[in-house]
Amino acid sequence: MRLKHVLIGFVVLVVVIIGGAFVAIKSIDFNEYRSTIADQVKQATGRELKIAGTLDVGLSLTPTVAVDDVTFANASWGSRPEMATIKRFETELELIPLIFGDIKVNRVVLKGADILLETDAKGQNNWTFGEAGDAESAGGGTGKLPVVNKITFEDVTITYKDGVAKKTQTVAFQKFSAQMADAVSQIGLEIVANFNGNPISAVGTIGSLSGIVANQPMPIDLKGQGGGATFAAKGTIEQPAVGKGVAIALTAEGNSLADMSPLTGSPMPPLGPYSFSGNLSDAEGGYQVAGMQMKMGGSDIAGDASIALSGERPKVVAKLSSSLLDAKDFGIKPAPVEGDAPAAKSGDGRIFPDDPLPFDLLKTVDAKIDFTGQKVIREPVIFDGLAVALDLAGGKLTIGKIVAGVTGGKLGLSGVIDGSTKQPAVALKLTSRGIEAGTLMNTLGQSAILSGGKMDTDIDVKGAGNSVRQIMAGLNGKFGMQMGSGRINNRFARIVLSDLFQLISTGSADSSNLNCFVTKFDIAKGVATSKALAMDTNGATIHGSGKINLGSEKLDMKLDPSAKQTNLVRLAIPVNVRGTLASPSVTPDPAGLVKGATGALAGTAEGGDTVGALAGLVTGAAGGGTAQPAPASGSGCGAVAAAAPAATTEPAQPAAATTSPTDQLIQQGTEKTKEGVGDALKGLLGD
Repeated sequence: MRLKHVLIGFVVLVVVIIGGAFVAIKSIDFNEYRSTIADQVKQATGRELKIAGTLDVGLSLTPTVAVDDVTFANASWGSRPEMATIKRFETELELIPLIFGDIKVNRVVLKGADILLETDAKGQNNWTFGEAGDAESAGGGTGKLPVVNKITFEDVTITYKDGVAKKTQTVAFQKFSAQMADAVSQIGLEIVANFNGNPISAVGTIGSLSGIVANQPMPIDLKGQGGGATFAAKGTIEQPAVGKGVAIALTAEGNSLADMSPLTGSPMPPLGPYSFSGNLSDAEGGYQVAGMQMKMGGSDIAGDASIALSGERPKVVAKLSSSLLDAKDFGIKPAPVEGDAPAAKSGDGRIFPDDPLPFDLLKTVDAKIDFTGQKVIREPVIFDGLAVALDLAGGKLTIGKIVAGVTGGKLGLSGVIDGSTKQPAVALKLTSRGIEAGTLMNTLGQSAILSGGKMDTDIDVKGAGNSVRQIMAGLNGKFGMQMGSGRINNRFARIVLSDLFQLISTGSADSSNLNCFVTKFDIAKGVATSKALAMDTNGATIHGSGKINLGSEKLDMKLDPSAKQTNLVRLAIPVNVRGTLASPSVTPDPAGLVKGATGALAGTAEGGDTVGALAGLVTGAAGGGTAQPAPASGSGCGAVAAAAPAATTEPAQPAAATTSPTDQLIQQGTEKTKEGVGDALKGLLGD
């Protein structure tokens, strides 16, 4: 009984002591200590702390601390005096665990806070404090991880100003809640906020506080909305402290990328609807997305992609495929419409622009891209079975291959674009077989001045320079093109042929018929010299010769027509094409006037208009050439088109002892002209 009374007495004594302590503590006005707290904060951080409101301490087994109207000073160089202003801060702890050295916080509430994080132009930030603060931080701590059951933000704005990039990002939290049962339980998140004025929200769970601190695997299961999109992330990060062992399934979808502009801080194109899914993981020096499935409008892309960040520059590796890829879904404009005539492309009236090409962009990233597309569209062109292999390393882009089927024909491109040197170099090879002419020209980004016929093209060129103009001025290589029966755009024909247009015009407002068209140029040091140039129509065959200076863009060409119909003889006057590519000038060839007169007499010998021919002699304006019957199928220039090389990478080479069909055509035209002149002179001299 005595022991019992002793124990009761001890308990009563403890209660009296604790009760007296509570009474004593409750009698303290903690507001008197506001200046002391401010002095301690300044000593630790070097910044002023002002507590303008009341400081309340509620004593119980779960004591609370609340403070109103707190201001914390910014760095001396900051854009405003205050780094943070807080209307109210509340915290509630548990007393008993605190007695045994454990910190257990039931809740932390932050209300009406405005927090500014910023850097200056040199990258110095305002959240790193002085050495005293660092020392205090290093020396403090209980050695035990605090347990915070719930953190709540209400009406809290956090602004980040990047002084280097000159950009500002703002997150305004209407609600932020992070809740956990204990240090080993998962953290439940609920976020309702505005990012740069754009609503975002998210709910879900992440790993426990103790697991994150101990760098243990952290599960993630989040779903949210923002920028007009819904998104989800589910998986695990094995080592969250270093971002290793990432295995997260990502999904996102929305109606338009433009809705993401407030989130990205820069304008996004109005593309969509879109969707994305893939499995994110860390790779050597970076990250990769495997099993990617992306849709944009009606287009789809699938495959794997990775980015490595540990090298001299980022490296992207991607192996992608698509069943349908439409350029318009990605904001790429259609190719020039059929019927457009060539026009000056630069401000100084030149065709080839002198604007610097973006070779430096080739040095910003390395990449290896393999892509296959069953159907790829860039209106009005459709590519079937497109295959692309690109390798970019150190500023040098190697085009291993770009091959595709186009309107029943084949297109192939390979080459190198080397931007790694002071004088960038370009080497390209392009081959096409059996592609409709207008489609091919659209594919190459040119107006469809030729259309309808099947065209074969062989281009093998090399050049160097920082702009298209510089490259063209020193270009070397070969250019060849030939087309079977098709049409020529009348606007272009009128500019280049001038009066000769009447020889080929069929009365159509848009285009005229061609039996075939053949052209071959050798290019040396920016000068393209014609090796073959012929255009055959039902009314005439026109041969050409001369040079084009690709540097100055000056023309020095001659077109020599041969009329096939008697009533067109007087129009067949050889012409010189001078001027520039942007502004050609077509004038009658002086020597051609003699040929025109004699050719007119030759035409009358075959049943032509004698009165018209004589009138032409008197006025000096008669047409020249000889009247020939319309060619049979496969003859003349048509024979050249029929002899087009097979669909191989390199054009077929003629035997050494033979003459090519194109050379035969040119030779025949020359011989006919000589015969016409000779016969006419004999008639004039009375021989």
